[in-house]
Amino acid sequence: MLTWSEDLGKRVRPGDWADQCVSTVTKIEEAVADGRDEDAAQLVDYFMEEAKVCYRIYEVWMEGFVEWLGLQGVSAAERDAEVDRLKELLAFPDGRRFEPAPAWEALGAAAGALASRLRAQLGADGLDDLREDWRRLHDRYVDLISGILAFVARRFGENALEPCYRHVLEPYIAERYMPYDLRERSYESTLYRNLYTTFEAMRGHLCGPTRRGDMELVEDDDKWVVSFDPCGSGGRSSRGDPVEGTPPRPQAPYEFGVTTEAHDWAWNEKGVCHYCAHCCFALELLPAERWGHPVRVVDSPLYPAETSGDEPAKCTWTIYKRLDAIPEEAYRRIGRTKPASPARPEA
Repeated sequence: MLTWSEDLGKRVRPGDWADQCVSTVTKIEEAVADGRDEDAAQLVDYFMEEAKVCYRIYEVWMEGFVEWLGLQGVSAAERDAEVDRLKELLAFPDGRRFEPAPAWEALGAAAGALASRLRAQLGADGLDDLREDWRRLHDRYVDLISGILAFVARRFGENALEPCYRHVLEPYIAERYMPYDLRERSYESTLYRNLYTTFEAMRGHLCGPTRRGDMELVEDDDKWVVSFDPCGSGGRSSRGDPVEGTPPRPQAPYEFGVTTEAHDWAWNEKGVCHYCAHCCFALELLPAERWGHPVRVVDSPLYPAETSGDEPAKCTWTIYKRLDAIPEEAYRRIGRTKPASPARPEA
């Protein structure tokens, strides 16, 4: 069921791109129904790998945001008071204050127990509980980061989000996105990595209306367009949470921010949730600054016009098949001009 990718240096799910849109939860259920208990157990392990991509990113980002606040002269007492306030606001449904590390440890133990039961052919009871426990943890981590960004904007002004994000994301770009550097590899040689890591990460975010990790894909001669309805992080935040019956995060009691001015780092749009702006930084602006082109082109629904109503807009990520297929508009909206002759690695 799982295989090794030399390109990525890790195990991956096989299957074409349409199959990669299917949640790993569904794949576990299919394996159980077919009597493939070992495959199901391996997929439970892999579900945790997908979740770990998101969890570790949030863990590192949170450390970076806190560090940046200290560098700006925010006292430890003021910083800790805000983090404490947010963790109380984001309490679990049973009333427990949000603390990510114990919840992650418990999730890992539950996943291990489920995989062991499957290998012993004792059934898949607990799978939906595992998914739901990850959703609760994941969504609160997103909200915690969104709350810190709102604090930055209130304390220092919306423009401060740029240096704050740069402090946090510059090391992240160096670790996760330098394989797309055209000075090192051709654009075409990065397409498998680009697509696979898109599906893997967004399954980990539990995208889709039922929060299982499902996506939609449309392909044409020039591009792949992956849609999330909603994205399980910023999209869920901007729409509100139907699972727990809580409102959109720009509203009370959260009051997490959206852009009120045009910025290159938020596609020069108003109404971009502060959390969603990281996609502009990480996938478009910083790669364009470093090696000349976006990695993916993101269309993030704007709050409230595109995130409310009977048919709120889907978030889309577009991966172009050729460098020259990336349109001029993709560069213009991040304050850049499409290169006439994009850099390519030497032969």
